[in-house]
Amino acid sequence: MSDAGIGTMPRLWQRAMIWLACNKNLARFMQANPLTCNLARRYVGGADRAEALACVGRLREKGVCASLYYLGEYVDTFALVEQNVEEILASLATFNGVTPSIFFSVDPTQIGYSVSQALGRGNAARIAAESAKHPGIAFIMLDMEDPLCVEPTIALYQELRATGAAVAVTLQACLRRTEQDFERLAKLEARIRLVKGAFVAGKDIAWTRKRDIDAAYDSLAQRALSQEMKSSGLYPIFATHDDRILDRLKPILKANGWQPHQYEIEMLLGVREPLQASLACEGHTVRVYVPFGTEWWAYTARRIGENPANARFVLQALLGM
Repeated sequence: MSDAGIGTMPRLWQRAMIWLACNKNLARFMQANPLTCNLARRYVGGADRAEALACVGRLREKGVCASLYYLGEYVDTFALVEQNVEEILASLATFNGVTPSIFFSVDPTQIGYSVSQALGRGNAARIAAESAKHPGIAFIMLDMEDPLCVEPTIALYQELRATGAAVAVTLQACLRRTEQDFERLAKLEARIRLVKGAFVAGKDIAWTRKRDIDAAYDSLAQRALSQEMKSSGLYPIFATHDDRILDRLKPILKANGWQPHQYEIEMLLGVREPLQASLACEGHTVRVYVPFGTEWWAYTARRIGENPANARFVLQALLGM
């Protein structure tokens, strides 16, 4: 079977789950159904700040750091945007005292970019200013969404950096443009989270075969660990559950003298927990992405969409297992 054939089913499944993730009627049904709420328990740190704080404490006991994210992307009304922003601002104070320090992820579509870029930029500035008041928040991480959001997100990152804000940005290895984006940003003492990318895009702008996406990630990750990037002050965050890639990076980390406080490995809550523990025991800085809130369907559907085998979680939830 060709590589293209191997990738067809996962891509169709992923497209279907992304469509379902954006279906607001389905979201209301799933989030109100006691059975399907079992899905959220696997991937979500809690319905509110208190539950998320408890989740962060459990991770800390395992020697793992946390990245917080308040659920609620692709909102398209001023009222919902303001609700998200107010919750994020309050969360910065709640998690300020957590040790080791956290970083807080923000999706541009949750703070106004689905309404207007001006609204989104203004709210991002509010969040960055509030974050500066809380030294326990290491920095604000800008999540990266579908290809239409890439340029505005990078522009927002550069605007916030220009003000002196502690901010980081996510880049998706699956996009063909990312190599240039990485080179442009990485030499500026940047904090960059490198992901493979969870959004389906066309062959004209993205790598679509798994082996090509893996190769692109591998190449960027090894470039991030070069002596040149180390000297430039790059702070790389490798967001992947691919142990094969991580195994290839370990000798490079050692050879180039990278210390645990100079890079991170990030994984999702509920995914490959034994690997998280193993990496932490080896001395790597491991951070787990902890989403929280009641609007969990879109996020959870995308996690399920990353692998057709995850369909079993849907069936188990519907059966109350």
